[in-house]
Amino acid sequence: MPFDVSPQACKVRCHICPSASACLIRGASRDETERWSAGIDVQVSLPTAGKALFEAGQDATAIYTVRAGCLKSFTVDADGNERVRGFYLPGDFIGLDALGATSYPSTVVAVQPSQVCRVPMAQVRRLMAENPALMQRLLARTSRELSQALTLAGDFTAEQRLAAFLLQMQQRLGAESASVRLPMTRRDIANYLRLATETVCRVLTRFEKQGEIRCDSKTVRLVNDRALRAMATPGAALPHAA
Repeated sequence: MPFDVSPQACKVRCHICPSASACLIRGASRDETERWSAGIDVQVSLPTAGKALFEAGQDATAIYTVRAGCLKSFTVDADGNERVRGFYLPGDFIGLDALGATSYPSTVVAVQPSQVCRVPMAQVRRLMAENPALMQRLLARTSRELSQALTLAGDFTAEQRLAAFLLQMQQRLGAESASVRLPMTRRDIANYLRLATETVCRVLTRFEKQGEIRCDSKTVRLVNDRALRAMATPGAALPHAA
């Protein structure tokens, strides 16, 4: 079910947000930042994993930016199987795929305790119309997310997909070191990459034996990212600079 906790009405200050460096306002002017801050009406907390932000088919009334945590979007096919469409990390937008629609095409739930900022859809359209620079930023962000998804959706091997995924997650999580803590389960990763869970576990074990990574629970240390990049290159499945 959609979230049943009361959203937190608050005075949003984007310039002091812990996720500002990954959000739309990164490098934005003070005026652009203030315009965006003014458009946010509430912050929504999803205190537990599995808590739904919205469901597929629900009226698309807003887009959201992730302030903290991790969420995933998914659809359910006719046989009742869940199909993970993507993961959302701090700074990411949720609901951009509904800008030209009346309802959300997928369900979004928290992977871990999370917090998001809500911007009413009407406010988003108004800001885009009044501020071409902001519209360009939204378009650039949408293009980047589409590019990242396409690099993992082609006819690539399991090794290429998983290598590209690890490199993308390192970049998206803003990891300053080679260690990346993956908030999602191996099963969710496999579902997203359209692989069997056993295949993901097997490839990770192979990477570890080859000295390319080290795994400790959900933390993956990229020991030899050059080898991972070489592995991902045949499919052009490399992360792009922000």
